[in-house]
Amino acid sequence: MASHAAAAPSLRAAPARRRLERASRRVRSRKSLRWSSAARTAAARTRALATSDPPCTDKKVVVVTGGARGIGAACCLLLARKGWAVAINHRASSAEAAEALARTIREEGGDAMTALADVGVEADVVRMFETVAAWGPLAGLVNNAGVLFGPNGSKTVADADAADLEAIFRVNALGPVLCTREATRYISVKSGGGGGSIVNVSSGSAVIGRPLLYAMSKGALNSFQAGAVDELAAHGIRINSVSPGMTNTELVADVVPTFDFSKIPLGRIGEPEEIAEGVAFLLGETGSYCSGANIRIAGGRPPGTFLG
Repeated sequence: MASHAAAAPSLRAAPARRRLERASRRVRSRKSLRWSSAARTAAARTRALATSDPPCTDKKVVVVTGGARGIGAACCLLLARKGWAVAINHRASSAEAAEALARTIREEGGDAMTALADVGVEADVVRMFETVAAWGPLAGLVNNAGVLFGPNGSKTVADADAADLEAIFRVNALGPVLCTREATRYISVKSGGGGGSIVNVSSGSAVIGRPLLYAMSKGALNSFQAGAVDELAAHGIRINSVSPGMTNTELVADVVPTFDFSKIPLGRIGEPEEIAEGVAFLLGETGSYCSGANIRIAGGRPPGTFLG
């Protein structure tokens, strides 16, 4: 009997001990979570400082793909001067140029970060937008990244190369689709975003048809936009394009010496800054009633028609 009498208080106390142990574990867990959160924040700040990126911004954020050089760099500078916080997307080979551009924007009082990603690689694109959205409120996208030729340089039907076709379409067509998809997830009013705007950098080559594979990819980009206008409007997003003519960038440096400038009524090559003005118009409130537009910026050179 004595043993049973002694056991009774112990049994009655067991639930209390278990409650105390559970409470203790919850406290330790909360402390661990607080520490982990603080550690993650500190790590994020360390990474930001290591890449000279500010930890956050309150300005509306725009991602500019292929933003380190040429038309992309001109867009980054102009949009920053117009009050946007700019995420400069670049490949590894353009890291130095991207960092230099970001420093220039910050020295002028703007907000900029660099975003390493290959727009033709889905995992890269997803990570890039996650990082940018954590930096500030995403409201814009400029699909500018593009390549003129593939690794084998094919230019005609006779020498059309599958590897070239894949490389060009991966950047010029797949890239904008992936970036638009990810941007929509953060910008959409349906998911708590504030709405926004997307501008594609297309080309008159889409209708002129040359260079062949590049022209095909820009035609695909135009078709993508045509099909996306209605859907994106329901998300509070406008989508438009600019179609530059011959523009003074690295992309066409090899073509310029032999190009016939008599085809251009204004008789000269365009500058990246002139294309950027069109992008800024469509991206911002100045273009608030534009969606589905494609502005030709080419010194008067027509893009031709699909009828010839």
